[in-house]
Amino acid sequence: MMKKVTTRLAITVMLASLFISACSTFGVATPTEISIEINPGEGETQAVTTPQPTTTLRPTPTETPLPPAGETVIPTPTNTLNPYDTLLFDGIQLRNQEQADAAIAKFNEAIRMNPNNPLGYIERGITYSHVGKQDEAITDFNYALNYNPESAQAYNGRGIAWTQNGQFSQAIKDFTKAIEMQTDFVKAYTNRGIAYVLQQSFVEGIADFSKVVELTPDDPEAYFNRGQAYIQAVSKESDDAYLDLCIADFNQVLALSPENADGYFNRGFCQSFKGNMVRSMEDYSKAIELDGEMAKYYVYRALLYPNLGTFAQAMSDAKKAVEVAKEPDLLKIANQLITELPTLPTPTPGPTPTPLD
Repeated sequence: MMKKVTTRLAITVMLASLFISACSTFGVATPTEISIEINPGEGETQAVTTPQPTTTLRPTPTETPLPPAGETVIPTPTNTLNPYDTLLFDGIQLRNQEQADAAIAKFNEAIRMNPNNPLGYIERGITYSHVGKQDEAITDFNYALNYNPESAQAYNGRGIAWTQNGQFSQAIKDFTKAIEMQTDFVKAYTNRGIAYVLQQSFVEGIADFSKVVELTPDDPEAYFNRGQAYIQAVSKESDDAYLDLCIADFNQVLALSPENADGYFNRGFCQSFKGNMVRSMEDYSKAIELDGEMAKYYVYRALLYPNLGTFAQAMSDAKKAVEVAKEPDLLKIANQLITELPTLPTPTPGPTPTPLD
């Protein structure tokens, strides 16, 4: 094991917080209960009183919902399309092409044609949520639940909107209802896990991600999400017991998806927390090999190099990070590195590293 050498570089204390902020912005808001309106206007939405969004989290919706029993199945090009289904299908296609306004216009038409069908509200709510209009999304999911109180998709969609408004307790209630309606609803477990982690309820969040692993054992995203939950638990609670679990999950990510640059990056982060600097360096370098335009990879490797006494490489990485950085925080840290690296003392060498397996 190589001895971990702590530099005097002031910005290294920002490493863990920078890692988390790159994933999401934490916020806390008081849940706001609202009543379900039962008389929607044609193409209109009702005003909803909610706090301003406090998180940039994007939970994963179901792009084309698989409705519970009693709902009309979303059409595909091979189905016979009636006019209502055609409008929904066209709206979904437009949303997938990032044409939100045109998609909403299609869903408005569908709702005018059949205001009692929940699917139009669900699809319009998903679209509003995608473009950051969470209040409108919540209202549409309320309408959908009024017409079908057992719609797992509507609860999941409304939970996403609550999450993006920073109202995690309310979101967790909705994701729980979605899971009650559809016990194998992977996206609802994933989204509830995200809400728990944002609420810093790490044990509950990790349990949900573990359920996703159980349901989809061949999906690298399942292990990736749980690995990130372990990282956040370590960063927030300084609980090193999660580090080996974190590394194991990213090992599995890379076994299933060998070209996953973020998988290497995250595993490298966990290795650095354990003091395994050589292993961490290899993982950061592999991430850069796979995607040389990610500033965070260069920043983290630059922060690691001084611990190994290699300042020239650290300076090179910092300059590369400045060149490719799009995020202000990363650009700021890279510029600080360029300024402060020349003032750092050379660390005392530790024992010879143990050869890697």
